[in-house]
Amino acid sequence: MRRANLWSFLVISFGLLFLSNIATAADLADKDKKILVKNMVDEAVELIKTKGQVGVDIVSDKNGKFNTKDTYVFVTSESGADLVNPAFKDIEGLPLEVYTQTVFKESQMAIVDAVKDKDTAWVEYLWPKPGEEKPSKKISYLKKMSINGKVRIVGAGFYPRE
Repeated sequence: MRRANLWSFLVISFGLLFLSNIATAADLADKDKKILVKNMVDEAVELIKTKGQVGVDIVSDKNGKFNTKDTYVFVTSESGADLVNPAFKDIEGLPLEVYTQTVFKESQMAIVDAVKDKDTAWVEYLWPKPGEEKPSKKISYLKKMSINGKVRIVGAGFYPRE
């Protein structure tokens, strides 16, 4: 009887230890992604500051270093319209009013609101993964800057593990 209880205790303990290590690994992966997207945004902002439109063109290159599998740098206007979005080229330059899905309008406004009173922010919202239509949870780092006298929001994000 005692042996069975000890065995059950060991199995349950091992299981809990295993599950806590999985959660820790997922958290670590998301922390690494946060570092990656922050570095991408900071580098993109510096490139745009120093090279102007040439920098914007480099950032918008779908095959460039600012566009990886699920992580890409985007540039949004203060009205919420994406000016640069290498993963979703079909929405570049479109005014927010023509977005047909409410969730996308809400997501764009969450981006704008996050940096309304500050220069940088992290924001969570719903956005489809590249190549998909269904929105997923996305976490983005945003940095506000001025380009030719206009406020622009440069950001990049990742889709956390659920």
